[in-house]
Amino acid sequence: MAPRIARTFSILGADGAGKTALVEAFLRASEAKRASPEGSTSRLDADPEEKKRNFTLTIHPETFEEGGRIFHALDTPGFAAFINEAEWALQVSDGAVLVVSAVDGAHNRAERLFDVLADSGRPALAVVGRLDHDQADFRRTLADLENSLKVKSVPLQIPIGAGAAGGLKGLVDLLSMKAHLYDRTFGKYAEADVPDDMKAEVAAARTVLVEAAAESDDELLGKYLEGTALTAEEIERGLASGAAQQKFLPVAIVAAKPGIGVRELLDLVVRLLPAPEARLVKGVDLHGAPIERRPEAGAPFCAQVFRTTIDHFAGRVDYLRVLSGTLKAETTVMNPRTRSEERVSRLFRTDGAQQVEIPSAGPGDVVVLLKLKDARTGDTICDKDAPIALPDFRQPNRPVAYAIQAKGGADDKAAAAIHKLIEEDPSLELERNPDTGEFLLKAVGQAHIEVTVERLKRKHSVEIQLAVPTPAYLETITASSKAQGKFKRQTGGHGQYGDCHVELYPMPRGSGFEFEDAIVGGAIPRQFIPSVEKGIRGAIGSGPLAGYPVVDFKAKLVFGSYHDVDSSDMAFQIAGSMGFKKAMEGARPILLEPVMKLDVRVPEEYVGAVMGDLNSRRAKVQGMEPAARGVVIRALCPHAEAMTYDADLRSLTQGVGYFTMEPSHYDPVPPYSAQKIIEKRRAEGKVKGVEE
Repeated sequence: MAPRIARTFSILGADGAGKTALVEAFLRASEAKRASPEGSTSRLDADPEEKKRNFTLTIHPETFEEGGRIFHALDTPGFAAFINEAEWALQVSDGAVLVVSAVDGAHNRAERLFDVLADSGRPALAVVGRLDHDQADFRRTLADLENSLKVKSVPLQIPIGAGAAGGLKGLVDLLSMKAHLYDRTFGKYAEADVPDDMKAEVAAARTVLVEAAAESDDELLGKYLEGTALTAEEIERGLASGAAQQKFLPVAIVAAKPGIGVRELLDLVVRLLPAPEARLVKGVDLHGAPIERRPEAGAPFCAQVFRTTIDHFAGRVDYLRVLSGTLKAETTVMNPRTRSEERVSRLFRTDGAQQVEIPSAGPGDVVVLLKLKDARTGDTICDKDAPIALPDFRQPNRPVAYAIQAKGGADDKAAAAIHKLIEEDPSLELERNPDTGEFLLKAVGQAHIEVTVERLKRKHSVEIQLAVPTPAYLETITASSKAQGKFKRQTGGHGQYGDCHVELYPMPRGSGFEFEDAIVGGAIPRQFIPSVEKGIRGAIGSGPLAGYPVVDFKAKLVFGSYHDVDSSDMAFQIAGSMGFKKAMEGARPILLEPVMKLDVRVPEEYVGAVMGDLNSRRAKVQGMEPAARGVVIRALCPHAEAMTYDADLRSLTQGVGYFTMEPSHYDPVPPYSAQKIIEKRRAEGKVKGVEE
């Protein structure tokens, strides 16, 4: 029996590079009736939000067989706001195909994806696509790959001709040194000798290829330097080794619609990307101890969930990559995160937007399970008798946030619906800002937010309104001050009496609030001193300037008086609050604003424009450092000025710049801006007075 040949790989590429069209071409090459007509991508980009935008928004796995081999291709989004999906796909893949458009080139468009690919450590093939377009330029694109990605590109094929209307006639395979001449039938070619007018170019490219293969393996390099010719098997081994070490990027070519290079690409995937059996499975047991497992069909079963959808009709649908063992129908499995067990009654594989039932799934296979109760994206599903937990997916930085409010006041329904979407897409986050009370929907990018709003309406009939969040301003003091808080009330019978003298002192930023008891001689009985502190703590939640919390100061209780009958806990609480508020009037209070740490990654040619924009936002640039593909600008920027940065940065850099953002510290608000904030808050009635 012939050994099973399987490959599981991700397909990466910028929007418009032709990723989904390539998957459709794979389907057409394997079984023509499975593909969408005339190169359409409607079979894979089936969600309404994808059809509206005409690009991929989530991982779309597709399984197909060609030439007795089985392939699991994970089509991934190319838009920056959904790049975390590419990261997750790579985590469950053994390799990748990076698609670059021969029309648009690699310049600035594939850089961020290549960063993700490099971080994953997965070997990759680059594919120059859309070569049947009139404006296609293979050699320019090859130069772009080297210049933009800062990686050595090693062509495996060279196109014969270029452009539409029959201009692209085929390719030269540099491994076999044969020309593949195509006719009008999809994917059908005749083998021929290298055209005379291409022999010099082909010979030079072949030399580069052989040298790259030799340099990836010490044994091969020694043989090559001795002048001994490498065999075809040795060249292939060297290329696979170089790709695995990410020493260079092997480059193939394809024109998806006429099928040029499609079957050859599948051959290269098998020859140069690793098999599922090549990657040792590493995780931890239920006690957190490291554990390893061979990726073999006979090993205990384990798989990882890389996509979850929740449908009104089908319920929960989970997509898993099998890493070891064999999963069969009517098997009980375990989720190590929840320690729960459940029965898997049926297994499926993807067929476009549909599922096809299968009897079992082994290492490398992508399988679909329906109605798992507790699984979520990133979870491990494993043999209940041999538990293993795989590393969870890395959660992305979520620099874009909007305050949300459900239309019609259906806040509880909206929150429940958003949490269901978070189960599907854990790169979303919903949190309540404790300082402003707003519910914030946080995401990777502006488009991520927009798609989420559309999905809420379509899938859960929930409409929400978005608003720019209110920055979590604070107030503090800049000078020492002292005041008396005296509360006296007589209403018949026992009255109320509390009297305290409070001193306020500024403290370093980030200190919070400190209370000091300096009472001597029993001026205030010991049982009422905590009452004064409680009163002050109750008052610092709303400062005198704009009603924001007051921080970074010390309140010192230095003197007071009491009444044997009328003094009470409540009286001293009110007195403490009054003393604090009166002392604040002389402490020169100011507003503080949250400052965010920005790491902005852009190509070098956009540095000037980005720096100018950051300066206009009152940002303080802390420095710059070169990155593998561009420049990282580190800056501190007021949160109020950074809320719309995602859309503006994309506009400034033609969609290729990106950034991370996290809280850093608080700084004083400039006087002009502070006055506007204070006036607005007082007009809204957010500032409370001192009790009489």
